[in-house]
Amino acid sequence: MQDNTLNGISILFLFLLLIPVIISFNPRLSLIFSSAIYLLLSVFLLFSLLFGFTKLSLMLPFSVQLNGLFGLGNAANSDHITYLTSIPYLNFSYLFDSLSLLFGFLIAFLGFIASLYSVNYLYEEHYKNKSLFVILFNGFIISMLFVVFSANGLSFLIFWEIMSILSFFLVLFEYEKEESKKAANLYIIMTHIGTFFIFLLFLYMFTKTGSFSFEAWKRLGISGTLSAAGMLTVFILTLLGFGMKAGIFPLHVWLPKAHPEAPSGVSALMSGIMIKTAIYMMLRFYFEFMKSYGWGFGFTILLIGAMTLIYGVLNAGIQDNIKRLLAYSSMENIGIMLMALGLAMIFYSQGMYLLCAFALMALLFHIMNHALFKGLLFLGSGAIASQTHTKDMNKLGGLIKKMPKVSFIFLIGVLSAATLPPFNGFVSEWMIYQSLLMASSVNVEIIRIFTPIFASVMALAGGLAALAFVKAYGISFLGRARSQGANNAKEPPFLMLASMGILAFLCFLLGIFSFIGLIPINKAVKEITNISIYKNVAISYGSIVTLPKYSMGVISPIGLLLAGIVFIGAIYLFIKIFGNMKTKVFETFACGLENKNVYNVNVNVSDAQLIGQDACEIKSNCSQYSSAGFSQPLRRIFSGLYNIKEHLINEEYKRKYFFPVKNYVFKAGDLFEYFYNSFAEKFLEKISKLRARIQGGVVQTYIAYIVGTLIILLIWFSWFHHTL
Repeated sequence: MQDNTLNGISILFLFLLLIPVIISFNPRLSLIFSSAIYLLLSVFLLFSLLFGFTKLSLMLPFSVQLNGLFGLGNAANSDHITYLTSIPYLNFSYLFDSLSLLFGFLIAFLGFIASLYSVNYLYEEHYKNKSLFVILFNGFIISMLFVVFSANGLSFLIFWEIMSILSFFLVLFEYEKEESKKAANLYIIMTHIGTFFIFLLFLYMFTKTGSFSFEAWKRLGISGTLSAAGMLTVFILTLLGFGMKAGIFPLHVWLPKAHPEAPSGVSALMSGIMIKTAIYMMLRFYFEFMKSYGWGFGFTILLIGAMTLIYGVLNAGIQDNIKRLLAYSSMENIGIMLMALGLAMIFYSQGMYLLCAFALMALLFHIMNHALFKGLLFLGSGAIASQTHTKDMNKLGGLIKKMPKVSFIFLIGVLSAATLPPFNGFVSEWMIYQSLLMASSVNVEIIRIFTPIFASVMALAGGLAALAFVKAYGISFLGRARSQGANNAKEPPFLMLASMGILAFLCFLLGIFSFIGLIPINKAVKEITNISIYKNVAISYGSIVTLPKYSMGVISPIGLLLAGIVFIGAIYLFIKIFGNMKTKVFETFACGLENKNVYNVNVNVSDAQLIGQDACEIKSNCSQYSSAGFSQPLRRIFSGLYNIKEHLINEEYKRKYFFPVKNYVFKAGDLFEYFYNSFAEKFLEKISKLRARIQGGVVQTYIAYIVGTLIILLIWFSWFHHTL
């Protein structure tokens, strides 16, 4: 009964997921329906993760009949469904274990939030081809679900490719913009390079097992017959193939280009969960398909994670585009996840399975938390862009007065991303930091030496992340409006606020009651390590204590919240009793230039009148700290890591020598993007020269090619015939 029910329920949900695509001619209705379906699916997957499928046969007995209705032949066991095809080795096999259910739940839940948000957002941005967006959007979410549930290499590649192509079209959705075209082209090139390595990886596994089934690959790992050279091959191909999708250093250049150009609901999905499908497959390979590897593999992942972390956060701090800043922040968080993954691999290789389980719990918890707060921030940036018509922080400011609800919700996302208590980002990163400190107990000298260095890198990155998000919030929401769009901004529609509010509430809830999120994660960790780590992490009175034997400290999110409330209350009472509560109003200080007509603000008097301000007030607004000015110390200290282009342009050429009016132009580029572009230009130049030599336009040369080819073919055929 259980197998048939699982099979039937899967078909039922597949049918329901296709309905939003069928009714895409009405985009608003389609998105409302899809949000309801994804919410239902997320609840179903969470219930399945916590309690298994055994109870579902009593809930949905009618679904058994769906097999006969659709007439699909299959072979199933307790957590697998396989649909056979007539194509050799191609079986559409699906795996519903705790790990895939956890990732499936995150995809479905974030799909629900993004769909709800897009009901209003699609019309706020006045997108053309709304029906096409709905089809691509739902197809993208469905393809991600099939990716994490696939249990066959060939079917996985099919859905992986569908996911990549659909996300490419979503990045290219505003195809009129040149930046969207460039970002989409770079993304599709990079993702297909990664897919090439994944194909080589799967082909290699096929040569070792004679099958594309993940179950066969898992038996290979259990048997331990994979040689050292074989494990190294699998490790490198996995890192290159899936690392490209994750955006690891230095394969990240597509990520800060593609995420800002996609519609905000899509950006939330791409950053919140799509890039983590790569981490999902790394977990499959490093803990199921490979077993007896050395600590060097984990150390390599740890090192790459540290480089990804520090490079991502350094670049996030200097960005002017708010969505580009968030994209680099996602790269930073991928680095944090890789560090946790590397630590888990080190512990696993040394037989320290309890520490391995703790590191895996920290990793999966951070994946969940990042999906929530980064999804919130991308949706918030979309709300800002839809109202101000810009993503440039230098043209924002004063939004806390115009968009107070968005301001409050966005602040929660910022505090979570900056890993400040009592929000969820702090708890999971604290657990990863604890795992890093526990690595000092590993009996490998190199790991003991480098552990303090990696801990320092993580601490530095935490400070730099706080700087980046202080800039993002302060420049965008505080001060005065720097443009007409910012001055005219208003709150977005209800569903946009509601979807962001749900994520903000969960960021707070999982920060205070973290054990709620750890319960389903423990299921996946137990399946990988056979250890129920939840019982080994003492949780009482809102406290989370690390493993008793290795405890590096105690954290109480509820205690931190209460301490914060008491502290803020004490400050308020002190000011109330001893301070001067009279309101004082002062003009923004602008270095004494408010009343002088020598400051270039690029706003004329007519523009000032349009927004109801005089020219002097506009000068004062533009004299505030800019995004570029805020991050200037960071750029100067780490100048060698950036591709910075900055110069002054004379606005009035007639005043070349006497007090010229100048405009400061600043652009922060990615250093590795510059290297890749330089390499591509030189490579294409060499190819062009070679083509010019080969294709010289001389008839005699073409005849020589034909004759030479015939001679080679005759020689090869004669040799082949002789050997037969």
